[in-house]
Amino acid sequence: MSAVFELLCRLSVTLDVDYAPLFCPPNRRAGLDGRPIGENLEEHPRIGVYDRTVVEQFGGLEAMFDAPPWYTATLEGDKIVVVETEQPWDRIDWRPPTDADFLETVTFDDSDERAQQDHGFGDPFAALETGAIGTDLCVPREKIGPEFRNEDLELVHVRVDEERNLRRLDTGAFVRNVVNEDPGDPAAFMMAMLEDVPADAAADELMVSTLLRGVPPAFVRLDDRDDETIVSKVMALDVDVAKVDLLISLGRVAREGGLTEEGLREMDRFLENLEGVEDVEGIEQRIRDRLL
Repeated sequence: MSAVFELLCRLSVTLDVDYAPLFCPPNRRAGLDGRPIGENLEEHPRIGVYDRTVVEQFGGLEAMFDAPPWYTATLEGDKIVVVETEQPWDRIDWRPPTDADFLETVTFDDSDERAQQDHGFGDPFAALETGAIGTDLCVPREKIGPEFRNEDLELVHVRVDEERNLRRLDTGAFVRNVVNEDPGDPAAFMMAMLEDVPADAAADELMVSTLLRGVPPAFVRLDDRDDETIVSKVMALDVDVAKVDLLISLGRVAREGGLTEEGLREMDRFLENLEGVEDVEGIEQRIRDRLL
């Protein structure tokens, strides 16, 4: 990865590019359709190089990102390389260089606030009592990755058992452990979900949750097994948008507006209305523009 990073930086300087993206998740629109770049670039890649004039078009780095980028460096020719987050892809132990002949200045944001933003994982089922039921959105452990594809997701109706494990509501089969505290990084969180597997668990049925970043307990809690949750309603949408990202965005909306009963009812109505307009031309792009 360090070699790829160096190649990106050196080519950007040698070719005098205005914009060079690297690591563009499928749900991000980091491609460029025209100029000026500041008016035609919808979203930023996880790692990218920008000419300083392009950064100025956006109003500076502060205006380009929701939070200060994890890593910024200046290159020859007034180029700026930005690594948005400490987890730009599925490896978490890589750090871009701080002392290299192709770098002029380097800035890391290793603050506690940044760490909380990058790693702020939490298990929504940790707030549920023993015996409570809900809907988890899971993938098999071999499908763990930097992005969760809709086709890999499984809606699982679960119960919190006496050992604080999640078991399938219909069969009682073990699904995963409930994680009560953030162990410090995404990889450790994933491992913690399968840290204490009971003897009766089937290896091919072990799963991990995708609902670990900002999804509130109210989105997963069921009062009755025949009810719906915010999670199940999102999964039922027949639209080609990243379902996990949509739930994260709805969680952010809920937190910003205060998670009240009326707010949840409004979100329920919103999702029910979406079910009726799935065939409307351009609806998926509207969802991305407004929520993702």
